[in-house]
Amino acid sequence: MSEQSVPAATRAMLALRSSVLEAGAEPLGWKVGFNVPAIQEKLGIEAPLAGFLSSAGLLADGSTLALDGRAAVAEPEVAVEIGADGRSIAALLPALEVADPPDLSWDVERILAGNIFHRAVAFGPRVETRSPGAGRILVNGEETETVPAERTGGALEAMVAAVAARLGDASASLAPGDRIITGVIAPPPQVGAGDRVRLELSELGAVELSFS
Repeated sequence: MSEQSVPAATRAMLALRSSVLEAGAEPLGWKVGFNVPAIQEKLGIEAPLAGFLSSAGLLADGSTLALDGRAAVAEPEVAVEIGADGRSIAALLPALEVADPPDLSWDVERILAGNIFHRAVAFGPRVETRSPGAGRILVNGEETETVPAERTGGALEAMVAAVAARLGDASASLAPGDRIITGVIAPPPQVGAGDRVRLELSELGAVELSFS
């Protein structure tokens, strides 16, 4: 039943987005939720979910986010920027998404109503290229993961198509200039006060966040 409930739940997510924008935030784009097939199977869905990004959760590269005692994960991702035609990829960016640790016991309706655990996002340099290159994730200066180029860039177009399909099912669509964070490229580290996380992509550059 979870897959059948996604369009209505996506409309609820879009209603939350509208309220955030009405409160003064600017639209940034969208996020892929659950790009890992094993998690999709657990949730009873056949493709990733789509959430939204806005300036209310935008962090500057290199900034520090106060966690206020709340648990969080820092998700290393590749972001795409949608071109003038509203569907093609015009540029890529490294991205770090800060999210609540996902609770997979929640149903899809609750997950989407909370915008798929999203809290904040930071972007690195925008580069007009087709490949992000190989990746490294560093926590407090220590390398914790390496990611080959075929894994960082192999599914970008598929993730754009997945987001477009989810929005289309809810009578919404992508727009030129939208940024989409396309899902985790490696297991995201859990972070606490005093931690620093950096994502480096060989063809794009880096993005870094600290936590207090």
